[in-house]
Parts: sequence; C-alpha cells; structure tokens
Amino acid sequence: MSEIFLLLLLGVFVLLWQSGARSKEQAVIIARRECQRKQLQLLDQTVVLEQLQLHRGESDWPVIWRRYKFEYTDTGEQRYIGQLSLSGRRLVRIDLGDDQIIIH
Repeated sequence: MSEIFLLLLLGVFVLLWQSGARSKEQAVIIARRECQRKQLQLLDQTVVLEQLQLHRGESDWPVIWRRYKFEYTDTGEQRYIGQLSLSGRRLVRIDLGDDQIIIH
C-alpha cells in the first residue's frame, strides 16, 4: 500500500514539474512577444518565477496562478522590470512598467 502511495506522490510531483516547465516556456514567449510589439528588448531571454498560488479558475476547479518577472530595455542603457501573470497557461496580466496594464 505504501508503494502505491509513493508512486502516486511521485506522479503528482512529475506532473507539477512538467506543468511549471510548460508555463515558464509560455511566459517567455509572451514576454518576448509583448516586448517586440512595444519595440523593447527582452534582456537575458528569460523569466523568473516570483510567486505561485492555487486559486479557483473560471470553472471553479483549482488552477495554479504564477507570477513571473523579467527585465527589458528600451534604449539598451537602462534595465526595467516587467511582470506577467498566468492562470494555468492563460495570460491574465502583463505590466511593462509604463502604467499600462494589459488584462486578457
């Protein structure tokens, strides 16, 4: 019985890890796209997970909410910090620091 529990626990851990990896890939794609759209440069070509929460989605099922931060520049001289939030793999919010928050 304990072997089954350990296998189930391991399976859940692997699924969460894969979900996190896919979400991070999605966040990089979104950050890159929004920076290109605003003629900005995404620095380091990466995002960093800042916050992870569990909340109810639109269908009242639990969904993992992740907030990522990333750095970008407009002139190449100064770095700015942007943030984006994903509910599952769906973009909820992006903030590029110019007082314009895009909610999808």
